[in-house]
Amino acid sequence: MRKLILQLSILIVYSLPVFGQTEITVLTKDDFKANQSIFLAEKGNWYFRKGHNPDWGKTTTDFSNWQELKPSEITKEFEDENGRIEGWFKTKLKLDASLEGIPLSISRTLWASTDVYVDGELFHAFGNTGNPYEAYNPVLKYPVPIDLEIGKVYELAIHFVDYETSLTQREIRLKPENLKRFINLTGPDYKTWVETDKKKTYVYGALSIGITFLLCLLFWLLSGLNKDQKIFRHIAFFFTVLCITAVGLFLGYFVELGYSAEKIRFFIAVTFQAVAVIYGFLILEWVLTQRISWVSVALLISLVTTSTYAHLFTVSWPFTLVFITLVTYFTRLFYKHRASIRGINLVLLLAIIIPIATNFVYIAIHKYSLDFFNEYEKLIYAIIVLTAPFCLLVYISVRFKEILKEVEEEASKVIQVTNEKRELLANQNQVLERQVKERTASLNQSLEELKATQSQLIQSEKMASLGELTAGIAHEIQNPLNFVNNFSEVSSELIDEMNEELENGDLEEVKAIASDIKQNLEKIKYHGKRADSIVKGMLQHSRTTSGEKEPTDLNKLADEYMRLAYHGLRAKDKGFNATLQTEFDADLGLISMVPQEIGRVILNLFTNAFYAVDEKQKSLNPDEKASYAPTVSVATEKQSDIAKLIIKDNGNGIPKHVLDKIFEPFFTTKPTGKGTGLGLSMSYDIIKNHGGTINVKTEQGEFTAFEISLPIKT
Repeated sequence: MRKLILQLSILIVYSLPVFGQTEITVLTKDDFKANQSIFLAEKGNWYFRKGHNPDWGKTTTDFSNWQELKPSEITKEFEDENGRIEGWFKTKLKLDASLEGIPLSISRTLWASTDVYVDGELFHAFGNTGNPYEAYNPVLKYPVPIDLEIGKVYELAIHFVDYETSLTQREIRLKPENLKRFINLTGPDYKTWVETDKKKTYVYGALSIGITFLLCLLFWLLSGLNKDQKIFRHIAFFFTVLCITAVGLFLGYFVELGYSAEKIRFFIAVTFQAVAVIYGFLILEWVLTQRISWVSVALLISLVTTSTYAHLFTVSWPFTLVFITLVTYFTRLFYKHRASIRGINLVLLLAIIIPIATNFVYIAIHKYSLDFFNEYEKLIYAIIVLTAPFCLLVYISVRFKEILKEVEEEASKVIQVTNEKRELLANQNQVLERQVKERTASLNQSLEELKATQSQLIQSEKMASLGELTAGIAHEIQNPLNFVNNFSEVSSELIDEMNEELENGDLEEVKAIASDIKQNLEKIKYHGKRADSIVKGMLQHSRTTSGEKEPTDLNKLADEYMRLAYHGLRAKDKGFNATLQTEFDADLGLISMVPQEIGRVILNLFTNAFYAVDEKQKSLNPDEKASYAPTVSVATEKQSDIAKLIIKDNGNGIPKHVLDKIFEPFFTTKPTGKGTGLGLSMSYDIIKNHGGTINVKTEQGEFTAFEISLPIKT
């Protein structure tokens, strides 16, 4: 009887786990995987309850009536109306003696948020399960050390929240092969494994980013240097997209990114992978047909749209339909143009096809597995990114080899044609030499005639300027001649009076009359010399200059030609009036020059100035004419050993588009018959021969000012 009671007691004790107690998971050293991790999500009995209550993490909570469910078995069916999956997992575990002395840690490799409780106390929060929600980014993160005693039973409670529905692809994240790493117990070598994996990732990432970036620059350079090679521009765009894709894929392994930045990185990686695929298809079509059709563009846009729709709403049949249509279209295209797929075209097609095919094969084999512990994933990423660069480098090499061959063939043809032409030229040299002699003789004769014509033309221009002076000179001579005539008549009358006084014997009156006659004769002499001076100046201006310089009063020369030019215009147009302003430097002194030549320059500038203000006045309406005062000014200034002469008018100015041409021979802005176009050209040459400069400042509609600089001593 006692023995029976003992057996029943033992049976009851061993039956307790079945009738209400939770089974305890015993962990051993043999549970470690190759990467020094124990995947707890697949070990022992787990219990789950949907929703959230902070008390559920306490050890006093009875969870034996919860749903028996492992973390690796959770699906998107658990989400609420807001798309949020939230609940609690619980289990019990202990360590056996084989783990004695082995330091352990807790790690997670899933994009979600969890709060881990050990025996009712919060051990660590991976992300933020509250508000605002923030998922945990597991990329190459170090585990959190945990101190567990051998043989002691621990209650492990996990508050789990998944709230990302589109950007990080929940349908991928909640696959069993990814959820098995929901919560891990890692050994002492795990950190070393992470460091090793980091180094491998750095190598793959640095190669992918560096090579695509350098080749991006290379192809943009080739595109700029070879604008006729359109394929270089297409490849440059393709490499730009590949470079951005590589940055999106690997940036998170080089830089610690925050939650928002990581989402942006993921979005860039996914988006530009799609863009790379799209542009790759477009390059394929261009290589085969030398054009891009609207059909392929429409299909590729539809592919991106349906892919995005599938990610957001997990409805994949539109994407599948468009993808099959796209593959069918390009298969038909390949078959139709199969004859052209050889040589560099084959290399170029492989550069596009291999990374696209590798990407699809990778997806098909791994079923979108986000295995961050799999080093081959980084290698496949690198292959996807780097296959195109290496194939396209081969393409460049082959293409330039073909170009060099074409250049050599063209060079051989050129050499052959050159030799043939050399023989032909040798036979024609004698004929050409005879023709050259005949043409040279003819040209020499034409040159002599041209020189004679040029001299006549210059003399004609001088005579034209002389004609401009004639009316002014006539006006200037008329004044002294009037004085001479008037004083002559008065003197004749005084002589008659003097004779009468002599007969009367009034000597005092005779002396007074004689004195008046003498004064009249002096005035006649003065005005006669003035007329003589004007005539001599006219003769000096008209005669051919000897080219000899002489000291000249520039102030007097400028004043004289200003008045002559003004009176010359008034003789033609009695209604013309203008304000003359002078500002002469009294300390200027005499300047060594050829006065006839400088006089021609000054006369030409004054003539142009009066013409400009006259034309502006004629173009104004009556109201504008009332407020406009035609003004021409002349000023001299001494600056060290330079004498400056400035002639300014307030006419219409010179248009900017002709400003650079005004000193060219035969260029004129005046109507036909009113200008030869030689005045300013000759003026420029004269000033240059005197060692000076002539510059112009103008503002259209406001003024024009010519500034002449002459050396005082030469």
